[in-house]
Amino acid sequence: MPWYRVFPGIVGVVVALGSGQAAQAQGCQYAACSPASLVDYTFAAGTRWRFSVQNCPCEGMVIQAATFTPRGSTPRLVLSQGSIAELHVPYTQGNPRYLDVSRDTAGLGANALPLSAAECAGGTLLANGLICQNIEDRGYAWKYRSSFQHGESVSVFMVSQVGDYTYINLWEFMDDGTIEPHLGLAGRLQKYATGADYAPYGSRVDSEANATPTYGLTHLHNVYYRLDLDIGGAANDAVEQMRFQPSTAPSPVSSCAIPGTCGVNTVTPITVESAQDIIPEAYTSWRVYDKSLTNSDGRTVGYELVPHAEGLWSGQSTTSEPWSAHELWVTRYDSCETLAVGNFAPHINPRCTSAPANVSTMVNGQSVDGQDVVLWYVNRHLHVPRDEDQVNMPLEWMHFALKPRSFHHQSPLEP
Repeated sequence: MPWYRVFPGIVGVVVALGSGQAAQAQGCQYAACSPASLVDYTFAAGTRWRFSVQNCPCEGMVIQAATFTPRGSTPRLVLSQGSIAELHVPYTQGNPRYLDVSRDTAGLGANALPLSAAECAGGTLLANGLICQNIEDRGYAWKYRSSFQHGESVSVFMVSQVGDYTYINLWEFMDDGTIEPHLGLAGRLQKYATGADYAPYGSRVDSEANATPTYGLTHLHNVYYRLDLDIGGAANDAVEQMRFQPSTAPSPVSSCAIPGTCGVNTVTPITVESAQDIIPEAYTSWRVYDKSLTNSDGRTVGYELVPHAEGLWSGQSTTSEPWSAHELWVTRYDSCETLAVGNFAPHINPRCTSAPANVSTMVNGQSVDGQDVVLWYVNRHLHVPRDEDQVNMPLEWMHFALKPRSFHHQSPLEP
Protein backbone atom coordinates (compact mmCIF):
# COMPACT_ATOMS: atom_id res chain seq x y z
CA MET A 1 0.00 0.00 0.00
CA PRO A 2 1.60 3.35 -0.99
CA TRP A 3 1.88 6.32 1.34
CA TYR A 4 -0.36 9.24 0.52
CA ARG A 5 -0.45 12.85 1.55
CA VAL A 6 -4.01 14.17 1.16
CA PHE A 7 -4.14 17.87 0.63
CA PRO A 8 -7.19 19.37 2.41
CA GLY A 9 -9.57 21.16 0.10
CA ILE A 10 -8.40 19.40 -3.05
CA VAL A 11 -10.95 16.64 -3.47
CA GLY A 12 -9.71 13.44 -5.05
CA VAL A 13 -6.11 14.57 -5.45
CA VAL A 14 -3.41 12.60 -3.70
CA VAL A 15 0.34 12.77 -3.90
CA ALA A 16 2.40 9.62 -3.35
CA LEU A 17 5.29 10.04 -0.98
CA GLY A 18 8.44 7.99 -0.89
CA SER A 19 10.68 8.14 2.15
CA GLY A 20 9.66 11.68 3.20
CA GLN A 21 12.53 13.29 5.05
CA ALA A 22 14.82 10.47 3.94
CA ALA A 23 15.53 12.40 0.74
CA GLN A 24 18.59 13.75 2.61
CA ALA A 25 20.74 10.77 1.64
CA GLN A 26 23.61 11.42 4.04
CA GLY A 27 21.62 13.18 6.74
CA CYS A 28 23.08 16.04 8.71
CA GLN A 29 26.62 17.21 8.01
CA TYR A 30 29.02 18.13 10.79
CA ALA A 31 30.18 21.74 10.58
CA ALA A 32 31.16 24.54 12.90
CA CYS A 33 28.38 25.92 15.07
CA SER A 34 27.39 29.58 14.90
CA PRO A 35 29.19 32.04 17.18
CA ALA A 36 27.84 31.86 20.72
CA SER A 37 25.36 34.49 21.94
CA LEU A 38 25.49 35.36 25.65
CA VAL A 39 22.34 35.41 27.79
CA ASP A 40 22.87 37.07 31.17
CA TYR A 41 19.86 38.01 33.27
CA THR A 42 19.38 39.02 36.90
CA PHE A 43 15.82 38.48 38.14
CA ALA A 44 13.83 40.77 40.39
CA ALA A 45 14.43 38.20 43.15
CA GLY A 46 18.17 38.87 42.89
CA THR A 47 19.10 35.48 41.42
CA ARG A 48 20.86 35.25 38.08
CA TRP A 49 21.32 32.93 35.09
CA ARG A 50 24.21 33.31 32.67
CA PHE A 51 24.68 31.00 29.66
CA SER A 52 25.41 30.98 25.94
CA VAL A 53 23.39 29.68 23.00
CA GLN A 54 24.48 28.76 19.51
CA ASN A 55 23.14 26.99 16.44
CA CYS A 56 24.78 23.73 15.34
CA PRO A 57 23.79 22.09 12.02
CA CYS A 58 22.67 18.76 13.47
CA GLU A 59 21.50 19.48 17.03
CA GLY A 60 20.12 22.94 16.40
CA MET A 61 20.12 25.15 19.49
CA VAL A 62 22.83 24.19 22.00
CA ILE A 63 23.07 25.55 25.55
CA GLN A 64 26.59 26.22 26.82
CA ALA A 65 28.02 26.94 30.31
CA ALA A 66 24.78 27.60 32.21
CA THR A 67 25.72 29.15 35.55
CA PHE A 68 23.32 30.02 38.38
CA THR A 69 23.94 32.64 41.06
CA PRO A 70 21.75 32.72 44.18
CA ARG A 71 21.00 36.18 45.57
CA GLY A 72 24.05 37.56 47.35
CA SER A 73 26.10 34.44 46.65
CA THR A 74 28.71 33.27 44.16
CA PRO A 75 28.09 31.83 40.67
CA ARG A 76 28.20 28.06 40.28
CA LEU A 77 28.25 26.07 37.03
CA VAL A 78 25.27 23.76 36.54
CA LEU A 79 25.10 22.65 32.88
CA SER A 80 28.21 22.62 30.74
CA GLN A 81 26.22 21.71 27.61
CA GLY A 82 22.65 20.72 26.77
CA SER A 83 21.22 19.75 23.39
CA ILE A 84 18.83 17.51 21.50
CA ALA A 85 20.92 14.51 20.43
CA GLU A 86 18.30 12.70 18.31
CA LEU A 87 14.62 12.86 17.42
CA HIS A 88 13.27 9.40 16.55
CA VAL A 89 9.80 9.29 14.95
CA PRO A 90 8.61 5.72 14.27
CA TYR A 91 5.13 5.07 12.86
CA THR A 92 3.12 2.34 14.57
CA GLN A 93 2.51 0.28 11.41
CA GLY A 94 6.25 -0.43 11.27
CA ASN A 95 7.66 2.23 8.97
CA PRO A 96 8.77 4.86 8.29
CA ARG A 97 11.08 5.26 11.31
CA TYR A 98 12.62 8.70 10.99
CA LEU A 99 15.81 9.89 12.66
CA ASP A 100 15.24 13.62 12.32
CA VAL A 101 18.55 14.85 13.77
CA SER A 102 21.09 12.55 12.12
CA ARG A 103 20.09 10.27 9.25
CA ASP A 104 16.93 11.54 7.57
CA THR A 105 17.27 15.32 7.48
CA ALA A 106 19.94 17.96 7.18
CA GLY A 107 19.55 18.52 10.94
CA LEU A 108 17.57 20.74 13.30
CA GLY A 109 20.03 23.60 12.90
CA ALA A 110 20.25 23.34 9.13
CA ASN A 111 16.43 23.40 9.03
CA ALA A 112 16.04 26.28 11.49
CA LEU A 113 13.52 28.95 10.45
CA PRO A 114 14.34 32.66 10.64
CA LEU A 115 12.13 34.28 13.28
CA SER A 116 10.25 37.52 12.70
CA ALA A 117 10.14 40.30 15.27
CA ALA A 118 6.48 39.42 15.88
CA GLU A 119 7.43 35.83 16.79
CA CYS A 120 9.89 37.17 19.35
CA ALA A 121 7.63 39.95 20.62
CA GLY A 122 9.18 41.75 23.58
CA GLY A 123 12.30 39.60 23.31
CA THR A 124 15.71 39.67 21.65
CA LEU A 125 16.69 37.85 18.47
CA LEU A 126 20.02 36.01 18.64
CA ALA A 127 22.10 33.85 16.26
CA ASN A 128 21.23 35.90 13.18
CA GLY A 129 17.53 35.80 13.99
CA LEU A 130 17.28 32.02 14.52
CA ILE A 131 16.96 32.09 18.34
CA CYS A 132 14.62 34.19 20.47
CA GLN A 133 15.40 35.16 24.06
CA ASN A 134 12.51 36.28 26.25
CA ILE A 135 11.70 37.12 29.87
CA GLU A 136 8.51 35.54 31.23
CA ASP A 137 6.30 35.99 34.27
CA ARG A 138 5.76 32.41 35.46
CA GLY A 139 3.04 33.17 38.00
CA TYR A 140 3.45 32.17 41.62
CA ALA A 141 6.99 31.31 42.66
CA TRP A 142 5.63 30.48 46.11
CA LYS A 143 2.55 31.22 48.22
CA TYR A 144 1.80 30.81 51.93
CA ARG A 145 -1.54 32.00 53.31
CA SER A 146 -1.76 35.63 52.20
CA SER A 147 1.93 35.93 51.32
CA PHE A 148 3.27 35.15 47.86
CA GLN A 149 5.96 35.96 45.32
CA HIS A 150 5.76 36.07 41.55
CA GLY A 151 8.39 34.13 39.66
CA GLU A 152 10.30 34.89 36.48
CA SER A 153 12.13 32.90 33.87
CA VAL A 154 14.43 33.62 30.96
CA SER A 155 13.74 31.43 27.94
CA VAL A 156 15.38 30.76 24.57
CA PHE A 157 13.86 28.93 21.63
CA MET A 158 14.55 27.88 18.05
CA VAL A 159 12.08 26.63 15.42
CA SER A 160 12.99 23.90 12.92
CA GLN A 161 10.94 22.75 9.93
CA VAL A 162 11.35 19.00 9.34
CA GLY A 163 9.10 17.71 6.59
CA ASP A 164 5.59 18.86 7.52
CA TYR A 165 6.45 18.95 11.23
CA THR A 166 7.51 22.16 12.94
CA TYR A 167 9.58 21.64 16.10
CA ILE A 168 9.98 24.37 18.72
CA ASN A 169 13.02 23.71 20.91
CA LEU A 170 12.59 25.85 24.04
CA TRP A 171 14.64 25.94 27.25
CA GLU A 172 13.34 27.81 30.29
CA PHE A 173 15.67 28.94 33.08
CA MET A 174 13.74 29.90 36.22
CA ASP A 175 14.63 32.29 39.02
CA ASP A 176 14.73 29.45 41.58
CA GLY A 177 17.43 27.61 39.61
CA THR A 178 15.15 25.12 37.81
CA ILE A 179 15.77 24.36 34.12
CA GLU A 180 12.93 23.01 31.98
CA PRO A 181 13.69 21.85 28.41
CA HIS A 182 10.53 21.80 26.26
CA LEU A 183 9.83 20.58 22.75
CA GLY A 184 6.78 21.97 20.98
CA LEU A 185 5.17 19.86 18.24
CA ALA A 186 3.44 21.90 15.55
CA GLY A 187 3.03 22.04 11.78
CA ARG A 188 0.87 19.51 9.90
CA LEU A 189 0.38 15.76 10.00
CA GLN A 190 3.18 14.08 8.09
CA LYS A 191 1.55 10.82 7.01
CA TYR A 192 -1.89 9.70 5.87
CA ALA A 193 -2.99 6.38 4.39
CA THR A 194 -6.17 5.12 2.71
CA GLY A 195 -7.92 1.82 3.23
CA ALA A 196 -9.66 0.04 6.09
CA ASP A 197 -6.52 -1.99 6.86
CA TYR A 198 -5.07 1.13 8.49
CA ALA A 199 -7.84 1.48 11.09
CA PRO A 200 -5.74 0.06 13.98
CA TYR A 201 -2.80 2.31 13.09
CA GLY A 202 -4.39 5.74 13.17
CA SER A 203 -7.54 7.80 13.34
CA ARG A 204 -10.01 8.46 10.58
CA VAL A 205 -9.86 12.08 9.42
CA ASP A 206 -12.19 12.18 6.39
CA SER A 207 -15.99 12.03 6.19
CA GLU A 208 -17.65 8.85 7.45
CA ALA A 209 -19.72 9.02 4.25
CA ASN A 210 -16.70 8.31 2.06
CA ALA A 211 -16.50 4.77 0.73
CA THR A 212 -12.73 4.55 1.21
CA PRO A 213 -11.53 5.84 4.60
CA THR A 214 -8.45 8.03 5.11
CA TYR A 215 -6.44 7.79 8.31
CA GLY A 216 -3.98 10.09 9.99
CA LEU A 217 -1.29 7.67 11.11
CA THR A 218 -0.24 7.24 14.74
CA HIS A 219 3.43 7.77 15.55
CA LEU A 220 5.80 8.47 18.42
CA HIS A 221 8.17 11.34 19.06
CA ASN A 222 11.20 10.15 21.04
CA VAL A 223 13.39 13.13 21.92
CA TYR A 224 16.91 12.27 23.09
CA TYR A 225 18.68 14.93 25.17
CA ARG A 226 22.39 15.08 25.94
CA LEU A 227 22.97 16.75 29.32
CA ASP A 228 26.54 17.42 30.44
CA LEU A 229 25.74 18.39 34.04
CA ASP A 230 28.93 19.76 35.60
CA ILE A 231 27.80 20.73 39.09
CA GLY A 232 30.37 23.25 40.28
CA GLY A 233 32.78 22.12 37.56
CA ALA A 234 33.57 19.17 35.31
CA ALA A 235 35.46 17.04 37.83
CA ASN A 236 34.31 14.95 40.78
CA ASP A 237 30.64 14.47 39.89
CA ALA A 238 28.58 11.41 40.78
CA VAL A 239 25.07 10.09 40.01
CA GLU A 240 22.41 8.40 42.10
CA GLN A 241 19.03 6.93 41.26
CA MET A 242 16.12 8.02 43.43
CA ARG A 243 12.97 5.90 43.78
CA PHE A 244 9.96 5.35 46.02
CA GLN A 245 8.83 1.82 46.81
CA PRO A 246 6.10 0.25 48.94
CA SER A 247 7.24 -1.10 52.29
CA THR A 248 5.79 -3.47 54.89
CA ALA A 249 8.62 -2.88 57.37
CA PRO A 250 7.35 -1.08 60.50
CA SER A 251 7.71 2.72 60.46
CA PRO A 252 7.99 4.93 63.57
CA VAL A 253 4.19 5.43 63.53
CA SER A 254 2.72 2.32 61.88
CA SER A 255 3.16 -1.42 61.62
CA CYS A 256 2.81 -1.00 57.82
CA ALA A 257 1.46 -4.54 57.78
CA ILE A 258 -1.27 -3.76 55.25
CA PRO A 259 0.25 -3.46 51.75
CA GLY A 260 -0.12 0.04 50.40
CA THR A 261 0.05 1.70 53.83
CA CYS A 262 3.71 2.74 53.82
CA GLY A 263 6.50 3.50 51.41
CA VAL A 264 10.16 4.38 51.62
CA ASN A 265 12.59 6.51 49.63
CA THR A 266 15.54 4.65 48.14
CA VAL A 267 18.79 6.16 46.84
CA THR A 268 21.09 3.94 44.79
CA PRO A 269 24.56 5.15 43.70
CA ILE A 270 25.40 4.61 40.02
CA THR A 271 29.13 3.99 39.97
CA VAL A 272 29.71 2.69 36.42
CA GLU A 273 28.25 3.61 33.04
CA SER A 274 24.79 2.14 32.78
CA ALA A 275 21.36 2.24 31.14
CA GLN A 276 18.44 3.13 33.38
CA ASP A 277 14.67 2.65 33.20
CA ILE A 278 11.76 4.68 34.48
CA ILE A 279 9.46 2.70 36.74
CA PRO A 280 6.34 4.90 36.91
CA GLU A 281 5.01 3.45 40.16
CA ALA A 282 8.44 4.06 41.73
CA TYR A 283 8.54 7.77 40.76
CA THR A 284 12.02 7.37 39.29
CA SER A 285 14.40 10.33 39.10
CA TRP A 286 18.18 10.82 39.01
CA ARG A 287 20.49 13.22 40.83
CA VAL A 288 23.92 14.44 39.73
CA TYR A 289 26.00 15.97 42.51
CA ASP A 290 29.50 17.17 43.25
CA LYS A 291 31.28 14.90 45.72
CA SER A 292 33.35 17.68 47.30
CA LEU A 293 30.99 20.67 47.35
CA THR A 294 28.37 21.02 50.09
CA ASN A 295 25.69 23.53 51.00
CA SER A 296 25.69 25.31 54.35
CA ASP A 297 23.86 22.38 55.93
CA GLY A 298 26.64 20.01 54.90
CA ARG A 299 24.84 18.18 52.09
CA THR A 300 26.38 17.67 48.63
CA VAL A 301 25.13 20.15 46.04
CA GLY A 302 23.33 18.68 43.06
CA TYR A 303 20.58 18.72 40.43
CA GLU A 304 17.77 16.20 39.95
CA LEU A 305 16.38 15.09 36.59
CA VAL A 306 12.63 14.73 37.08
CA PRO A 307 10.76 13.01 34.19
CA HIS A 308 7.33 14.18 33.07
CA ALA A 309 6.60 10.97 31.21
CA GLU A 310 3.39 10.19 29.33
CA GLY A 311 4.32 6.54 28.83
CA LEU A 312 7.10 4.08 28.08
CA TRP A 313 8.07 2.39 24.83
CA SER A 314 10.84 0.32 23.24
CA GLY A 315 11.51 0.04 19.55
CA GLN A 316 13.45 -2.68 17.76
CA SER A 317 15.65 -2.95 20.82
CA THR A 318 16.97 -6.42 19.97
CA THR A 319 17.79 -5.60 16.34
CA SER A 320 18.39 -2.25 14.68
CA GLU A 321 17.35 0.09 17.52
CA PRO A 322 19.26 -1.00 20.64
CA TRP A 323 19.32 2.62 21.77
CA SER A 324 15.50 2.57 22.16
CA ALA A 325 15.38 0.10 25.06
CA HIS A 326 15.83 2.52 27.99
CA GLU A 327 14.95 6.03 29.15
CA LEU A 328 18.28 7.22 30.55
CA TRP A 329 21.96 6.44 30.12
CA VAL A 330 24.85 7.52 32.35
CA THR A 331 28.21 7.86 30.61
CA ARG A 332 31.60 9.38 31.27
CA TYR A 333 32.24 12.52 29.21
CA ASP A 334 33.86 11.98 25.83
CA SER A 335 34.11 14.84 23.33
CA CYS A 336 33.39 12.39 20.47
CA GLU A 337 30.08 11.25 21.98
CA THR A 338 27.68 13.95 20.83
CA LEU A 339 24.69 12.22 19.16
CA ALA A 340 22.52 9.50 20.70
CA VAL A 341 22.10 7.81 17.30
CA GLY A 342 24.23 8.12 14.19
CA ASN A 343 27.28 9.12 16.22
CA PHE A 344 29.64 8.80 13.27
CA ALA A 345 30.75 10.81 10.25
CA PRO A 346 29.42 12.77 8.47
CA HIS A 347 27.17 13.66 11.44
CA ILE A 348 29.99 14.24 13.96
CA ASN A 349 33.53 15.55 13.86
CA PRO A 350 35.46 13.48 11.29
CA ARG A 351 38.43 13.18 13.66
CA CYS A 352 36.26 10.87 15.83
CA THR A 353 36.97 7.78 13.74
CA SER A 354 36.40 5.22 16.51
CA ALA A 355 33.49 6.80 18.38
CA PRO A 356 30.65 4.53 19.60
CA ALA A 357 27.83 4.51 17.02
CA ASN A 358 24.99 5.19 19.47
CA VAL A 359 24.28 5.74 23.15
CA SER A 360 23.81 2.03 23.88
CA THR A 361 27.40 1.32 22.81
CA MET A 362 28.72 4.28 24.81
CA VAL A 363 27.92 2.31 27.97
CA ASN A 364 31.05 0.17 28.31
CA GLY A 365 31.70 -0.19 32.04
CA GLN A 366 33.80 2.89 32.73
CA SER A 367 33.59 4.37 36.21
CA VAL A 368 31.39 7.46 36.60
CA ASP A 369 32.13 7.86 40.31
CA GLY A 370 33.90 11.18 40.79
CA GLN A 371 34.12 11.74 37.02
CA ASP A 372 32.83 14.20 34.42
CA VAL A 373 29.36 12.72 33.87
CA VAL A 374 26.87 12.99 30.98
CA LEU A 375 23.19 12.02 31.17
CA TRP A 376 21.27 11.00 28.04
CA TYR A 377 17.52 11.22 28.61
CA VAL A 378 14.69 10.39 26.20
CA ASN A 379 11.25 12.00 26.48
CA ARG A 380 8.37 10.29 24.65
CA HIS A 381 5.06 11.42 23.16
CA LEU A 382 2.49 9.24 21.38
CA HIS A 383 0.60 11.21 18.74
CA VAL A 384 -2.74 9.65 17.90
CA PRO A 385 -4.14 12.06 15.29
CA ARG A 386 -7.53 13.69 15.86
CA ASP A 387 -9.85 15.74 13.67
CA GLU A 388 -8.61 18.90 15.36
CA ASP A 389 -5.07 18.29 14.07
CA GLN A 390 -6.17 19.49 10.62
CA VAL A 391 -5.06 21.62 8.92
CA ASN A 392 -2.52 23.30 11.24
CA MET A 393 -2.03 21.24 14.40
CA PRO A 394 -2.61 22.91 17.77
CA LEU A 395 0.71 23.13 19.59
CA GLU A 396 1.59 20.15 21.84
CA TRP A 397 4.39 20.44 24.43
CA MET A 398 6.73 17.80 25.87
CA HIS A 399 9.02 18.63 28.78
CA PHE A 400 10.96 17.50 31.85
CA ALA A 401 12.76 19.31 34.68
CA LEU A 402 16.27 19.73 36.03
CA LYS A 403 15.71 20.88 39.61
CA PRO A 404 18.17 21.95 42.30
CA ARG A 405 18.43 19.35 45.08
CA SER A 406 20.58 20.60 47.97
CA PHE A 407 22.19 23.05 45.54
CA HIS A 408 20.92 25.56 48.15
CA HIS A 409 20.20 25.11 51.86
CA GLN A 410 16.76 26.66 51.40
CA SER A 411 14.76 28.30 48.61
CA PRO A 412 16.98 30.81 46.79
CA LEU A 413 13.92 33.11 46.58
CA GLU A 414 13.63 33.54 50.37
CA PRO A 415 14.07 37.14 51.52
